[in-house]
Amino acid sequence: MIRVRQKQIDWDKFLEMRKEVLSVWPTLKEIDLEDAVAYQKSLPESKIFYKQLQKLDTEKRMANFPRAGTPILEDEIELVRTLNSLGVICTPLTTDSYTRNLQFEKAQQGLEESIRTGKPKLNGYPIINHGLKNNRKLVESVDGCLDPRCSRKANSQVAEMAFASGMNAMPCSFFAWFGGYDKKATIEECIETAQYMGRLMGYYAENGVIINADCHGWLPNGVIPMSVNIATQIIEALIVIGQGAKCVMPQVNLQGCLAQDLADIRTVPKLYKKYIEKLGYKDIIISGVVGSQVPLYPYPQDVGSAFGYSTYTAMVAALGKVPIAFIKTIDEALGVPSTESHVQTYKACNWIFNVIRTQDFEIDNEAIRQEEKITEAEVTAILDKVLDMGDGDVAVGAVKAVEAGVLDSPFSISIYAKDKVLGIRDLNGACRYLEFGNLPIPEDIKDFHRQKVAERAKAEGREMNYKVSLEDFWAISKGQLIGKSSLKK
Repeated sequence: MIRVRQKQIDWDKFLEMRKEVLSVWPTLKEIDLEDAVAYQKSLPESKIFYKQLQKLDTEKRMANFPRAGTPILEDEIELVRTLNSLGVICTPLTTDSYTRNLQFEKAQQGLEESIRTGKPKLNGYPIINHGLKNNRKLVESVDGCLDPRCSRKANSQVAEMAFASGMNAMPCSFFAWFGGYDKKATIEECIETAQYMGRLMGYYAENGVIINADCHGWLPNGVIPMSVNIATQIIEALIVIGQGAKCVMPQVNLQGCLAQDLADIRTVPKLYKKYIEKLGYKDIIISGVVGSQVPLYPYPQDVGSAFGYSTYTAMVAALGKVPIAFIKTIDEALGVPSTESHVQTYKACNWIFNVIRTQDFEIDNEAIRQEEKITEAEVTAILDKVLDMGDGDVAVGAVKAVEAGVLDSPFSISIYAKDKVLGIRDLNGACRYLEFGNLPIPEDIKDFHRQKVAERAKAEGREMNYKVSLEDFWAISKGQLIGKSSLKK
C-alpha cells in the first residue's frame, strides 16, 4: 500500500516527526523555530537567496554557482570570501560524507582532527556539528547567501540546522537521491523525506520567510534527452509546494548540442508554470533557472579541454539569459577542487558572463523551435501519465510510475529503477532515445527519434547500439560531441 499522498502533513504530526529528527545530535536541540524565523527576518536582502536571483535577472547579470565546503570554520569563511571576490553571491555549501550519512560522531572526530592539524580531514563542511553559533558566524562573515547540499539520510537534519542558521535555499531533489545517491531507498522513502522538508519550508513561508527549493530531478548516468529529468524536477517542485513551500528553482543540464540546450532553457520554466497552475497552486515564485554543467559526463583530463568544457556551459547559460550557472572547476577530475582552480575557472566564466549576458542578442531558428516542441511534448506526456496513474495525486502517481518504468533513466544506481531506456546522439549531437522502455512518449515523437537515429546509422554505415551510446558518453571528455570512433574518417 502506498503511504505518501499529495496532502500537507498535519502540524501536530509534523511536530512529532520533528522530535525524532532533532534527537540524533545535541546541536540540533539548539534550534527554536520562533528564534529561527526572527533571525531570518533580521537578514538583509543581500543574504536572501531568491531575491538575489531576481536581482541578477533584473540587472541582466550572471553569477557562478559553485560547490564549496571545507571543515574548519575559518577556512570555510576564507573560501567563500574568495568566491565572493569573484562575483559569487549564491554559494552551495557542500556537507561532508559523514554528515550526509548521519554519522555525526565520525564527523566530530574529523572536525576535531582538522582543527588540531590545520588540514581538512573531511570532504565538506560538517554543518550539524558546527551548531548554530558557528553557522550564523559563517552566514554573517560572508557576502551573499548559502545553499547547503546533503543527501536523503540527513536531509531533514541539515535543513533544520541550515534554515535556523540563516541559510534560505536548499535542494529538495528526491529523484536525484533516488537515481544517483541512495541505491537502496525506495522512491516513497525519498518522497517522505522531501515532504518533511517541504513542510518545514511551509512553516517558514507562513511566517514570512521564503526559502528556495532547488529542483534537480532524476539525473541520468548516460546520454539521454532531458525529458524525464525535467518531468521529475516538476514533480519535486509540486511535492514541496504541496507542503506549503512558496519558491522553487529549476535546473537545466546543458549537454553540448546548442539548439537542444537553448530549447530546454526556454521550455523548462514554461512547463513549471503550466503544472503549478494545473494543480491549482498560486503565488509560487520561480526564482530563476540554473544553467548547469551536466553532471553525468566524464570530465576532460587536460586543463585546456577542461576550460573549454566549463566555458561552453558559461556561454550557453549567458545566451539563455539565466541568472546563475553551475560550472565545475577545471580540476574537477582530480578530486576536491583547489582554491586556485576556483579562481581560474570563474575568472574565465565571468569574462563570458560580463561580455555576453548584457547584450540583447536573440538566437532563434527552426532547429531550436523544433527541439522546444519535442521537449514540451515529451515532458507533457510523461507528467500527464503520472497524474493519471495517481488519479490526480502526483505523489501516488510518482510511486506507481517508477514501479511501472513510466519514469525511468539509464544506468541508475537504484535497485528499484527499471533501467530500460537508452540514449544516443544524432548527427548534430542532439540526444535522442535509442530505447524507450515504458516511457509514455507519443508515437509521432518516437518516430522522430527513430528517424534521427536512422540518419546517423546510414551516414556512418553501422548499427546504432549500446556500444555507440557509450562512445557518445565518453566523447565530451575527449573534446568531441559525438563519439570519436563514430566520426567519419
